[in-house]
Amino acid sequence: MTEVGCPACGYTAPDNHGPTHAYMSPNGPCWEMYGEVLAREFSDQEYYKSHRLLTDAYCAHHSIADERRASQSLNIHLAGLMLRFEYGESTESIVAFLKSAAGPREFPYLDQPEGAQSITIEAIHAAANADEHAVEVEKYARKVFAAWSDHHGTIRALIEGVRS
Repeated sequence: MTEVGCPACGYTAPDNHGPTHAYMSPNGPCWEMYGEVLAREFSDQEYYKSHRLLTDAYCAHHSIADERRASQSLNIHLAGLMLRFEYGESTESIVAFLKSAAGPREFPYLDQPEGAQSITIEAIHAAANADEHAVEVEKYARKVFAAWSDHHGTIRALIEGVRS
């Protein structure tokens, strides 16, 4: 079976010819792995505690297409990470922001940074329990957020614009 690499994170696995996302950029195996992690989160409330953080990190990391919906997803989910890591905001506050930010506005295309293609969710997928899952999600999200640091000024401006 042919190996395929995810254009967003670099995860390489045998091509499963499986479904992918309409505007995010994971390959079939990466999207399948994310789906398995989500299934675990939705079936166990201890795993679900990390859901908002994982969603913002994975969606930001994999929304790299030069397309309106992908740009919106990238900008909004990076804002979610920024609100968590720099502003210290709660999940409830982040969700409220995401809902208000998703209105009609222009979202700039952001070039994928170098190094982003070496950050995967493999350790999250392999987590043996909910505590390990939470630790791995936090590490992954911080790496994704740091990788996009060249665009943090753009994301701060988005947050300020939405809140003004």
